[in-house]
Amino acid sequence: MGLFSKKDKELESVINQIRVDLSNNYKDNAVENIKKLEQLLEEKSSGGKMKEKDYLSYKSLLDDFKHDVAHFKRTY
Repeated sequence: MGLFSKKDKELESVINQIRVDLSNNYKDNAVENIKKLEQLLEEKSSGGKMKEKDYLSYKSLLDDFKHDVAHFKRTY
């Protein structure tokens, strides 16, 4: 995925877990991992460990996940 100039392994791990949770209809787990992603993102951004460009890319993805969960419909 060429979306980020330098991938953060910790953030990418949480992102992958959110994708798995959503694809398996695990809304509660997805919500928890979205909160975790948001917290990690803010920590890394405020700690100066992330470029602004990367922060904005991850933030956009986080917003997409929040939107997906808000419109989440169970298939069973």
